[in-house]
Amino acid sequence: MRIRTEEKSDEMLIRALLEDAFPSSLEADLVEKLRETKAYLPELALVAELDSRELAGFLLLTKASIIQEKQFAEILVLAPLAVLTREQHNGIGSKLVEAGIRAARKAGFRAISVLGHADFYPRFGFQKAKLYGLEAPFPVEEENFMVLDFGEENFTGLAGKLMYPEPFLEME
Repeated sequence: MRIRTEEKSDEMLIRALLEDAFPSSLEADLVEKLRETKAYLPELALVAELDSRELAGFLLLTKASIIQEKQFAEILVLAPLAVLTREQHNGIGSKLVEAGIRAARKAGFRAISVLGHADFYPRFGFQKAKLYGLEAPFPVEEENFMVLDFGEENFTGLAGKLMYPEPFLEME
């Protein structure tokens, strides 16, 4: 298996993967909408490709903003992370998250936020966003709203309200 950035020719395969991994097409629609925004960074859209060249996993990191008193700070949002149903529990999701973290650091970002499984993401260093003073823009379970800070400084300097890219707010 190898992890690489998505290519234009992968888009329909990624859609099929997302529709396999999730109960509806919401996430697939979200990814297509995010690709049309300034929040989308092609170098942070990753696929896991099996030796057979089949796509087995996908991870997307997009830019978001933290609204502070008189300024904005930039952060990444991890969503979605998807693995083909038949390939789940084989470490593909973990490898994608690790690759995403490396790519985010390389791109110069300071932190990643995720709304995800409270038992999965902490193994990569994610902690409750509340500990950093980071607020979600909508009601979420505290244990599922997390952040990973790469900075040397304490993340509380960037505390504020996280604003997702518009396509996230259109999801129903």
